[in-house]
Amino acid sequence: MPEVSDRDRISMISELASASGIAGMCGGQALDLDAEGKHVPLDALERIHRHKTGALIRAAVRLGALSAGDKGRRALPVLDKYAESIGLAFQVQDDILDVVGDTATLGKRQGADQQLGKSTYPALLGLEQARKKARDLIDDARQSLKTTG
Repeated sequence: MPEVSDRDRISMISELASASGIAGMCGGQALDLDAEGKHVPLDALERIHRHKTGALIRAAVRLGALSAGDKGRRALPVLDKYAESIGLAFQVQDDILDVVGDTATLGKRQGADQQLGKSTYPALLGLEQARKKARDLIDDARQSLKTTG
């Protein structure tokens, strides 16, 4: 494993700070709370999720790449696409599980999103289209990794 340069260490700290703060998870959570009880269109829902969970998943992927040195830095554009797809797929699947899962398995009350009046992928797209979206996002993530070489 290559030695991580000071420049990359600083980039990694900045990456995690950004992903955690207002431009990332905290900002996404604020948007999510603000959207409760409101109809949120699909593009706005995706923006919330890209900030909320997606930012942390992207940061985890980028931190791994930055720790790999030059080769990892060169792979960042491809890995960003992978992380974006996986992060969104995670949220779509989480919304699906809120509809079809059980409380014991989920670790939270089944149907909690609906009770809070949240816009979700199943609510906006229907359950089957939400499942298709999750599969498509996972396929996109896999496909993006095939281009890394």
